[in-house]
Amino acid sequence: MPTTVVFEVPSLGNGNWYIDSVHDDREQALHEARDGLDRRHQRGVKVIQENYNDENDTSISRTIFTEERGVDKPKYRRQKPDSRVRPAAPRKKKGDSDFVRYIVILVLSVGEILLTVIGLLAFLIIMFGDN
Repeated sequence: MPTTVVFEVPSLGNGNWYIDSVHDDREQALHEARDGLDRRHQRGVKVIQENYNDENDTSISRTIFTEERGVDKPKYRRQKPDSRVRPAAPRKKKGDSDFVRYIVILVLSVGEILLTVIGLLAFLIIMFGDN
């Protein structure tokens, strides 16, 4: 029984699917679909394998690849909720954290200057204190 196999590459554009190309080779069709999604302005692509039987004039179709932009992939595992996870604390206003940061930098800078002066005085006392 002679069967013809073709691979259709439909594309999603403007909310409608239209056949972009037809191939005899599976790998070529898959490559064209992935490449078309990257370089064209399409929201989605599919590869449909079409098996046509000449003797009884029947056709069997199955989708072997599909991908759409902006559509989340299905989650295969269902995660159990973790009782140790607590909701995040409410965020403070940005102005409050900037003020605190400014004060901390100011205190550290003044402290560094004072330590430098004290160290310099100690050095001078040690050098010239014995005379």
